[in-house]
Formats: sequence, structure tokens, C-alpha cells
Amino acid sequence: MNLSTIAQIPLFILLLVSIKARSQHISTIKDSLFSATLKEMRPLNVVLPKNYDPAAPNEYEVIYCLGDIPDFLNVEWSLLQWEGFIPKNTILVGIPDFEHHGVNMRERDLAPTKTSANSGEAGRFLLFFRNELMPYIGKRYHAKPGGHTLYGGSMGGLFVMYTFLTAPDLFTSFVAIDPSLWWDHFYLHQLAAEKFVRRDTLNNTLFIAGREGAAYQFMGVAGMDSILKANAPPGLDWKCVQYSNETHYSTNFKGFWEGLKFSYGGFYASAGGYPTSRKIAIKPDNGIVLRNKPFKLICYNLVADAYLRYTTDGTTPGIYSPRITGEETAITINRDSKVTVKSLGKRREYDKSANGFFQVEEVFPAMPMPAGALPGGLRYKYYEGNWDTIHDSRKLTPVETGIAGKDFNLNKVSKKNNYALVQEGYIKISEPGYYIFEMGTGNDHTRLYLNNRLILGGHFKTGEGESFMVPLEKGFYPLRINYFHKKNEVDLQPIYIKTEGQEDVPLPTDMLFSRK
Repeated sequence: MNLSTIAQIPLFILLLVSIKARSQHISTIKDSLFSATLKEMRPLNVVLPKNYDPAAPNEYEVIYCLGDIPDFLNVEWSLLQWEGFIPKNTILVGIPDFEHHGVNMRERDLAPTKTSANSGEAGRFLLFFRNELMPYIGKRYHAKPGGHTLYGGSMGGLFVMYTFLTAPDLFTSFVAIDPSLWWDHFYLHQLAAEKFVRRDTLNNTLFIAGREGAAYQFMGVAGMDSILKANAPPGLDWKCVQYSNETHYSTNFKGFWEGLKFSYGGFYASAGGYPTSRKIAIKPDNGIVLRNKPFKLICYNLVADAYLRYTTDGTTPGIYSPRITGEETAITINRDSKVTVKSLGKRREYDKSANGFFQVEEVFPAMPMPAGALPGGLRYKYYEGNWDTIHDSRKLTPVETGIAGKDFNLNKVSKKNNYALVQEGYIKISEPGYYIFEMGTGNDHTRLYLNNRLILGGHFKTGEGESFMVPLEKGFYPLRINYFHKKNEVDLQPIYIKTEGQEDVPLPTDMLFSRK
């Protein structure tokens, strides 16, 4: 295959091939379980996560799949874990359709009412789940006692909805893809209306996907959507979606992916470029604010407005606390405050929180352009030595001096010894407002001073970094950055700045002026 041919392949196909290659280490365990309830041996297909530990008790959550586990589902499951949308401690369990004397008993197991000789035993199949299958998986594969997901499409989606309505305690999440809700004159519509009237609250997630157009009506998804809109019990996180240009089968490709992401809403393994840190990513996490002047708290977590709440008085956020309204949330404080942001998902063991600490002060006063100041970068002094820290660089003799212009490389220096780099000069502020200074990994020992006040370096978190916001006037401010790098540590990273309404960027040299 030549390069021009490869270039014509859709990106998502190449991605799926790549993920499939990553998942080659995953194999399906062919298991089986004799059911006294069903009076038959039932085959099971079990897929374990990469780092499965048979010695870890009650560690794993299970995604129960009605039917076999097709390759696409295995690939999507791998990618969902890899991208951090779901935990890495999930097991896939497929319950293949059962045949008796060559007759597929799918309608027997999955249909809630009897409309033919071989249908209508969903209640008995549900007992098999509760009394036999789930206890077996818990004991054999060390599954947790709760927190599991039930997934199915078509008739399997019908059973998902039947289970949700009659046994919501059995699973945390329910994913029904193009479910056959038309069954027995839309029997589950009536059942849903009756059940919802009696339910005070439900602590579940429910995701239903169907096909756009007439199929949304005749499959019965539109009717269930209307019932949920009118009567869904408090505490239920639910969503009905319509997919355009899809078939009855292809809805499963999108539905499994989006359904699992929805089911684990609030699980933030990936945020702000930290795919393994499981953190709530906010910025700034420290700073100075003006009384009665709102500042924007930036949040990098996905669908923050659905799952994140905050407080400004240091208390733990709850479901009635204000929402994070998106990527930027305007917050006003009039006294020194601790801002707490917390995720509130259906699986509370995965809830995370982050704090920001803010002081109310006056605007930092600026100065006019200093005499002799030159644009284009800060003046630097470079030092080498075997010390563990630098207390006063003025007592040391620099190895090199110069101007750190736009092509200056922080790490283009010797790494045989510890080294320090001191940059000094001024920063020019052209517009008054809130400015966020920030530094990332690699700057564990870096310090930034503005107006001779420590701005960065006092609250650094290894592996995450630090940010600090200050209100600045138009004019010039003395600026000093003390970089210190220990040999064999990761490279230093530049200091970033973010102005209101702009993306964060490394300190631009056109804002920096050197002293004589």
C-alpha cells in the first residue's frame, strides 16, 4: 500500500485499526454456567482488562452485554479505557443468545410478555441474572457488589428497559440501543407510566438511542422519551438520542460508545491534558481578586456543566450548589475564599474535587517604562554547580549571561550538574485586567516574582503544576524568574500567561523587557 492510498483511508478507520492492534493482548474467556432457574447450561464470554489481578477481591465493575461480544464492541471498550472515559477496572461479560433444538430462544429470554409459544420469560431470565449469573461473576472474577452496567440492542434493549423498570437496584447504569419497545403493543410504555408514579427517586443512569425519523416512532423510543420527559423520577440521569443515517444494527456502534461515556458521567480520568491523573482541572488554583469584580474560573473537564458543582466558602459542594457552567464560570467573591469544585456522578467512589484559594486585595500598581529598558526578552544569568538548592544567586559567578529572546531554549544547557537560570527584567501590560501566570511539570523548583512578590512556586504540585491570577494595571512590572534544574530530572517548561478572553501562551518576548 503506497502513501497516496493510505491518505485516502478515513482517519477513524486507521484509529480503529490502531486500537484493535493495541487490544490484541485481550482474549475472550469461554465460560459457562448451569442455571437451575432456566434449567440449562448457559455459555458466557468474558473479557478481562489488561491489568486484571485475580488476587484483588471486589475490585471490578462489569458491563453485561446481552448477546455475544462483537469485535467492534471490544475495540470501543479498549478505547474508552485508554482515553479515560471509563475506569480500567471493567470486565465485559457477554451472554450469547440461546438455541434449543435449532430454535433461537431470544424472545423467550428477553421479552417481558408472552405473545407466542417461545416468548415472554424475561422475568425468569432476570432471576437468572440476580440469583445466579451476577453472584457467579462476583465470586469467579472478583466483581464489586454494585456499580455495574446492562447493555443491549433491539430485543436486548427491550430487556434492558424491562430490567430498569422492574429491578433498578440491580445495575447502576442501563444502555438500551434501538430497543424493541413496540413489543406487545408498547407494553413497556404502560409499565413505565405505572412505575414512575410510584417512584420517589432513582439513583441510576439510563441511555436510550434510536434512529431518526419514522423508526424513532415505530420502535417505541419516541413514546418512552415523552414518558421520561413528563414523569422521570428525581435522581435519574437519563438521555434519549436520535441517530441519523444509521441502520438498526449500526446504531450500536455509536450507542455503546456514547452510552458508556454517559453511564460514567463524572468520571474524569482525562482532563486538561492529564490522561492518567484522574483530576478536576481548574485554573487558576490560586490568586488575588478585586472586591466585586468577577473572575473566570476555567475548567477543562468534559461536560462540566452536567457533573461539576462549586462552593466559595470552603464547604463541600452538593447537588444544590451552583453548577460549573462550562469551560469558563464567572465567580464573584468579596472576602478571602476557598473555592471548591467537585464532581457528582452516580458512582460516588469516583467523585473528585479541586480547590482554589483567593485573596481579596487591590490592583497591583504599575510603573512607567523604566529608563533604558529594551524590548525582546529578559536578561539571564546561567549557573552550574552541585548544590541542591540556591538561596542567593548573587553570591555565585554566572557561567553565561545574555538576553533570553524568542529563540532562547531553557534546556539547551549542560545537564551534567545541577544548574540555575535567573531571568530578570520587566513585563509590559497593555490592557488592565486579570492575568493568570502558570507553570507545568518540570518546574518543581522554579520561582516567579512580580513586583518582588512571590507569584509562582509557593503551591506547586508535582506532576500538575501551579497557576496564580493577579489584577494588573496598564504599565510595567518588575519580573524575575528563578529556574533551578536538578540533573536527571525532566526538562524545564516555560512560564505561561493567560489574559482574559485569550488562550494561554508562553510569556511572549514582545511583553518582556530587559534591564540595562
